[in-house]
Amino acid sequence: MKVDKGTIEAAANVVDLTGRRGDAADAAFGASITRAARAGLPANEQALGLIDRIVVDDSLPLYVAALDGTVIHMNSHYRQLDHMLGDAALAPGGADTRGKRGSAMLAPIIGDILASRATVRAEEVAVIGGKERVYLGRHMPVRNEKGEIIAIAGTYEDVTVQVRGIEEASKTQARFQDFARASSDWFFECGADLKITTLSDRFTALVGQPAQLFVGAEFHQFGRFEANLEGHSDGPRAIKMRKPFRDQLFVVETHDGHELKFHLSAVPVFERASGEFRGYRGVGMDVTERYKQANDARQNQERLEKLLTELTRKNIALDDATAQATTALRAKNEFLAAMSHELRTPLNAIIGFAESFERKAFGELEDAYLAYAADIRKSGQHLLGLINDILDVAVIESGGLSLLIDELPLERVLMKAVQMNVEAARKKQIDVEGLLATTTDVVIKADDRRTTQIIVNLLSNAVKFTPEGGTIGCEIAENRDENIVELTIWDTGIGISEENQPKVFEKFHQVTDDVYSRKQEGTGLGLHISRELARRMDGDLTLESSVGEGSRFTVRLPLSDGAAADDNFI
Repeated sequence: MKVDKGTIEAAANVVDLTGRRGDAADAAFGASITRAARAGLPANEQALGLIDRIVVDDSLPLYVAALDGTVIHMNSHYRQLDHMLGDAALAPGGADTRGKRGSAMLAPIIGDILASRATVRAEEVAVIGGKERVYLGRHMPVRNEKGEIIAIAGTYEDVTVQVRGIEEASKTQARFQDFARASSDWFFECGADLKITTLSDRFTALVGQPAQLFVGAEFHQFGRFEANLEGHSDGPRAIKMRKPFRDQLFVVETHDGHELKFHLSAVPVFERASGEFRGYRGVGMDVTERYKQANDARQNQERLEKLLTELTRKNIALDDATAQATTALRAKNEFLAAMSHELRTPLNAIIGFAESFERKAFGELEDAYLAYAADIRKSGQHLLGLINDILDVAVIESGGLSLLIDELPLERVLMKAVQMNVEAARKKQIDVEGLLATTTDVVIKADDRRTTQIIVNLLSNAVKFTPEGGTIGCEIAENRDENIVELTIWDTGIGISEENQPKVFEKFHQVTDDVYSRKQEGTGLGLHISRELARRMDGDLTLESSVGEGSRFTVRLPLSDGAAADDNFI
């Protein structure tokens, strides 16, 4: 603390150094002052008469002050020190305070001396040349021959080096303790007999038992070494060979039965002169939580491996089942494809004979038989359509579909499909002028028969689900950027709800509440087949519809690029 001359400072600058720094000469201050009493003289004059006989180190700055704080003497060393201090001053004040009251700091010192009737030590800090210097003041009572304190005397000694050394040592010790606490949990020492001689208090906090209980015991008496996470257990062998060891797992059981896990690291201690083994010094770090997490991770890994094994087994079983299903499906499709001729031939014969009866090719028939022949023809045609659809699905799914990609005038294909459905539309009094009036010069790249099949199916659905008096039509739009044409078949029929629109392209699906409420005949395969055929020709089939307002089915097909038809058989 910097003390300015003439300023009043609190007594906080008075620090008792008795416990910090001792001196054999301290006992001489006060008690060993020689004095020559002058009976009847004032105390100040009596003190001045004793100055030459006060036993002190002549090289130390000295002052003498009356009990009222008046400085009555300063030696030459004090005056030199005061000169060095410049604007700062010690408790007695500057050299110019002789005969005057000292600084406010002197009063509490006098009070302490009168209260303790002994020497008082205090440190004072002054700044000299921009650097702090610490001065130890020894302030002692001056007694007359009767033992009465008549004044005080004091000396100052520069103890900066000693104080700074103590402070630095304290800082170093504090840093060491911080590093130790950060790097480990507890410390231990053991002697040459490997019995614990020192165990830090931190061990008590961890195990819940006083560390002193373990002093004098060997490690194996209160714990055990085990393999660490790396599988190493080199601690006991290293101890036998008097070698250092690190991160060796040591398990301690607490009083309540829990196990604590520590990593022990230690170095052997040898006598410098003789090289004789003196024991170990080391640290223990609590790794209980780390090992718990490692154990949990290992158990999770084992569970995952079991789940993976089970999943692999199920996947293998699933693959086997899939392979069997695929084989069965392929066999079914191959069977259906192979039965195409055998199924269609008798049906065609039945239909042909029924048509002959209707035309009375074999002679006159009664009206009832003509009605029977019409029913036979219609049933045969329906059954033939069903068989054709099923066979188409089988061919597509078996990968046996063959397409002859060619350049086709879209108008010709469209009109061919229209003619196949226009008579049925007229019977229901459906307006088809939008179909018949359609003209276009667009050329597409597609299979003729399959493209006609798609358009016929869309038109037949439009006729089937459009009530009498409704309208059907078509729109054609070219998209040169994507090199496609969009042919839309629209109607004013019953429409399809949004949630049912994706389902209409599923196999055997019809948009009705249940199978028994169907009002229209059909297999539910037409739209599924049509979309698959469009996609096989690098196109697609999409739907837009609103209930009660009608539907718009749009088939997208590639525009012609001029490639030769012979190179496009797939």
